[in-house]
Amino acid sequence: MMNLLRLISAIFRRRTESEETLQEQPQDNSKLKSIQGIVTHLCTDYGWINETIFFNTEVVCGTVPVDIGTNVIALVEENEISHVLKAIKVKPMTNSICVAEIPDINRRLCIRCVTSVTQDNIYISQETCFPVQLFSGGFKPFKGDLLLVEYSMKPGTSDMTIHSVSPLNLQNMDEVCVTSIEGRTGVVESNIYFTLDSLQKPTEYTPGLYDIVNVVAVDSIQPHCSWRAVSMIPVEMCVD
Repeated sequence: MMNLLRLISAIFRRRTESEETLQEQPQDNSKLKSIQGIVTHLCTDYGWINETIFFNTEVVCGTVPVDIGTNVIALVEENEISHVLKAIKVKPMTNSICVAEIPDINRRLCIRCVTSVTQDNIYISQETCFPVQLFSGGFKPFKGDLLLVEYSMKPGTSDMTIHSVSPLNLQNMDEVCVTSIEGRTGVVESNIYFTLDSLQKPTEYTPGLYDIVNVVAVDSIQPHCSWRAVSMIPVEMCVD
């Protein structure tokens, strides 16, 4: 009975959330900007950074809550018509991040989106890339994944030197439902994208519609989805 209710709930979420998720996805990743700032206003479900950048509290990643005065890094897009700035992802800057991840005062952090991947390199723009070995996430990034990049700028130039790269956010999600399958791609819980071309899973397992699975997911900009599953382990497989 519980499994049936879970399947019905997954189907309902898929139908009701698809249009809302589509509207929230930025159309051009190249227009996204990483900005460091301070939370200046905060309400129950939204707030402002530097008094000019709007964000919904649901886009705050990680387990650290934000409050007025919290230092954050935000990935921001600008509305082409109204020119309003909106953060699509916000990461609080804790003291541990500032001290442990940036030992050099000349080093800074930013959020970048993966634009393409080759066998040896990960690109975060057409001109800027880093070797796969520099990434510390334990998996290979995929186009659309959001990364936390530690970098410095060469004096007098616009050249970026990348020192370390990690996932912006990594989250375990237990007993979630596969709600869509199309070829070698699919969706879990209506907002977690996965592709068999970049998914760690048991060798003998192929995800099936309405399977119950445990996944590890990262923040990612995918069609209709804000997460990407990097690993998947079946808990209960649906048999027709």
